[in-house]
Amino acid sequence: MQQSRKPRHQSRRLFTASELASYEHCSLAWWHEHYDPIAQGNDDELFARLVEMENKHDAQAPSLPEYHVVEQLLLRRGAFEDENARQREGTDVEEMADERIITPGSEGAMRRLVPVILGLVVLSLLLIISSAFLK
Repeated sequence: MQQSRKPRHQSRRLFTASELASYEHCSLAWWHEHYDPIAQGNDDELFARLVEMENKHDAQAPSLPEYHVVEQLLLRRGAFEDENARQREGTDVEEMADERIITPGSEGAMRRLVPVILGLVVLSLLLIISSAFLK
């Protein structure tokens, strides 16, 4: 009776140098990327999960570890760039101009701040000189 011979080494997965470096950098992140069910989802599912967490946790959502994992997965896949490109293709320049928010520039604030600073410097010098004469 012949016994089926088992190979001495079962098929082992070979890891690339970049995977080893990623594991060395953060083994937990590496594990999530390779074995976490979230990492196996497509971009649409991951975006849906982000929105779900944002709706459930409001402003605290970005501080959740799961949120960070999903966000990093999407960043590495380049999904945000694709989404931004899709949004740019779907909007007109006129619509973008209407949505532009005008904020006061820092130049105007700096121009108002310079005379105040100069006035304070002159006042402090006058006080130092007058204190020297009062002694």
